[in-house]
Amino acid sequence: MYTGKVVVFWLALAWSLAGCSAGAPDTEARNSEVSSLQASRVTIYRDRFGVPHVHGKTDGDAAFGMAYAQAEDNFAQLELNIILSIGRSAEVYGESAILSDWVVGAFESVELSKRDYDQASPATKALLDGYAAGLNYYLDMHPDIDTRLIDRFEPWHTLALIRRMYYLGGFLGRLEFTMDERRAAFEVINGSSLPVEQVAIPDYDPKDRSQFGSNSWAASGPKIADDGAYLFTNPHLPAFSMGQVYEAHLISDDGWNFSGYSRFGFPLPYVGTGINLGWASTDNYGDQEDAWIEHFDDAEAPLSYRYGGDWREAIEWTGKIAVQGGPTLSVRYRKTHHGPVVAMRDGKFLSAKLATFDEPGWLDQWYAMTRAQNLHEFLAAVAPLKMQFGNYMYADRDGNILFVYNGAFPKKSDSFDWNKPVDGSDPATEWQGYHSMDEIPQVLNPVSHYMQNTNTTPFMTSMSESDPTEDQFPGYMVREDDNARSRNARRILAGHERFDFEIWERESFDTTMSEWPVSQPLIIDAFEETKGNDEQRTARLDEVIEAFANWNGVASIESTEVAAYVEWFETLHQDKPSGYVASPEEIIETLDTAVSRLGADWGDWRVTWGEINRAQRPVIDEFGQPVFTDDAPSIATGGVPGWSGGSQIDFNARTEGLKRRYKRGGNSYTSISLFPRDRDEKVVLKSVHVFGANADPESPHNMDQAQLLADKQYKDAWLYLDDVQNEAVRSYHPGME
Repeated sequence: MYTGKVVVFWLALAWSLAGCSAGAPDTEARNSEVSSLQASRVTIYRDRFGVPHVHGKTDGDAAFGMAYAQAEDNFAQLELNIILSIGRSAEVYGESAILSDWVVGAFESVELSKRDYDQASPATKALLDGYAAGLNYYLDMHPDIDTRLIDRFEPWHTLALIRRMYYLGGFLGRLEFTMDERRAAFEVINGSSLPVEQVAIPDYDPKDRSQFGSNSWAASGPKIADDGAYLFTNPHLPAFSMGQVYEAHLISDDGWNFSGYSRFGFPLPYVGTGINLGWASTDNYGDQEDAWIEHFDDAEAPLSYRYGGDWREAIEWTGKIAVQGGPTLSVRYRKTHHGPVVAMRDGKFLSAKLATFDEPGWLDQWYAMTRAQNLHEFLAAVAPLKMQFGNYMYADRDGNILFVYNGAFPKKSDSFDWNKPVDGSDPATEWQGYHSMDEIPQVLNPVSHYMQNTNTTPFMTSMSESDPTEDQFPGYMVREDDNARSRNARRILAGHERFDFEIWERESFDTTMSEWPVSQPLIIDAFEETKGNDEQRTARLDEVIEAFANWNGVASIESTEVAAYVEWFETLHQDKPSGYVASPEEIIETLDTAVSRLGADWGDWRVTWGEINRAQRPVIDEFGQPVFTDDAPSIATGGVPGWSGGSQIDFNARTEGLKRRYKRGGNSYTSISLFPRDRDEKVVLKSVHVFGANADPESPHNMDQAQLLADKQYKDAWLYLDDVQNEAVRSYHPGME
């Protein structure tokens, strides 16, 4: 007997064949029919927090459902991510975004992404096809959606998003080309000036690891009460704009089962937990990008540049940038053998090269990692080193824990300062291939039975003899030092002889400001040294100093010392270089300023941290940025700044004109995993999102997880289909919600 789904398939096939014999239907109608069939193979289960658990017959079907769920929850951000990635932002923002699109064009991101899709493996192409089809099906089912620009999504869009987010928004940002330097290169190459001030979209500095950082821990063996492994996943990412994360769970009848976080525009969760293993990710600052000073010195041959005592010819080509409300611009791009010329400093052009930018494989590696079922398969998945930018911390049922300082690091001479642009005319500055997997820092099953990384050096991963040492690697490879979050993680991990899962959970929300033991004596000693300089100031600060002398540095919503400490620290170090040492007078003068500011805002410096430190999901402006206001609802949150240490992190910077600090990032998707050795036992997974699954202010899932996070609580993250079905509040096929 035919099942209903089989009948649907044969009816669709008969319709298609009939169309071929009597005149083929138009492509759009045929694609819609195919998408309807694919939608029937997908079920989206929403749990009580609105988190999507997507089940598909195939992996491509699951990606279809992933796209549909993302579009339901935040289509506006998803579309904006793609617009920025394919170099069409000027069509939305006008002349102010010309430079943003020019950089995308200079790196030929669109062309490379189309090439990579055309050459992708059948499995990867199925993911990309399914994802694009899911987005387009959402548009078909919701003709009232007011798109900003994109009416049909293409499978290669995801690949362009990866390049835009990680390479052009990450690696290129590390080269620290200023907006003025980028503008100068554009204007000289094009022989015309840009008409208006240019915007940086997104405005994100990936070098600032004190803020945009992450935490990851793993433990196994005698360090835990169970017989497998524990994992703590704690990325600190933006809560708004392109960088925000999306929680999702994908299951297919082909054996795919993975839950974690993604970005709007990605077809899969790329960090998280499966039924046998999982991993966390922390960005590293390994040297994977460089700039060259190019010498275009021949006025008679403007494309000739000096190299090795001779000359080479740069390639110059033209492209188009469409501009909202204006004519389509014809623009010129230039590149040397090093890479695109995208900046100009001191009258010299600067070219940039980003590791593996022009190579495929990033999505393939993520996909293989999510399908791995044991350490051997996972190592095979990561060995190509095609996924860049982030370390990973791994744990599995067999009790294996692994840390890898991941990346394709270029081989090059250690005699140059690669933190600055090098002389492009010197052949000795050329890259000489990439270091292989066995040539980068990593730790497997350390004798301490625990590991941590918080965007710090890999040489203190396990605090044991199992750690690699600095002298084993070239000086240009690892550029991180220690930080307060790492000191706090080591304190926690070393401080417990053995963790049970309840202790692991509690410590994952720790708000100990491990920078405080460094700051406390500086403040108190400076006060003693300077209190004779200004008697009135001394009197004003007596009470603050007494409170600081008795405070243990642990933050809470009820704490009154935290606000004064944070105001002091951030005021003192604003616009100062790393390692800046302030004088005693400056320390106390800054403290007086911070305390006075709190008094002016709140009537007393003794304001609780929860009164100031808030979570709010406000109106989003046209650039995808939040518009906070003290007049709108918000909730108290006890997280601490990234520079201060702790596990629960809030990026809550002071905003001009506002009394309160509002969450811009920090703990974005926080999870803990228990992998029991017994395959008959289920993996335990708990998670919490920074806000909630849906960006619509009217949705019950807009802010329903924010209070959980503020209360230091997780929700159950269902990983098995039977649990998903039992716990689902609603389930539906895409288009039938």
